[in-house]
Amino acid sequence: MAFRRLLTSRPLVQTSLPALTGQRPYSAVSAQSKPQESQQPQSTAPKDVPAAAPKQETTDSKLDAEKAKETGYVYGTYHWTLERASAIALIPLISTQLIYGAHPISDGLLGVVLPYHVHMGFDACITDYIPKREYPRLHRLANWTLMGTTGLVMWGCYEFNTNDVGLTEVIQRVWTA
Repeated sequence: MAFRRLLTSRPLVQTSLPALTGQRPYSAVSAQSKPQESQQPQSTAPKDVPAAAPKQETTDSKLDAEKAKETGYVYGTYHWTLERASAIALIPLISTQLIYGAHPISDGLLGVVLPYHVHMGFDACITDYIPKREYPRLHRLANWTLMGTTGLVMWGCYEFNTNDVGLTEVIQRVWTA
């Protein structure tokens, strides 16, 4: 119950410039509606020159709508769940290998889950520190580099587990050396 509530919860505090200053954001509805005659400002500008429209503020809801179009809100919940699932899956994988010793199946699972877990962590770093809106080409390059590196690491773990002693045996040998 608490886990489901955590997945569907919204931030407790949403801060934006209008919320902090007490001003209302500019909206298209208020710009289209004509003010009453008593509220019309007295302008000294010539009648043929159009007045500049007030600057439109960027709100959190507008940014959220753009982000939802890019990836969708569901992606965020799956991403969060998969990060936690890979972290939780590593606990029994590592502990059983340390207690019972090396086994080819657990070596194979460790060779997939551990690089995937590291991939998810580096993906979060890329998302945080190389934002797609500010650096679109560098963001794409970093993501492709991460995917290629993760694929090579998984292939290396497969080769190491099938053609050599396996990940667990190497870690145990290094630990006891």
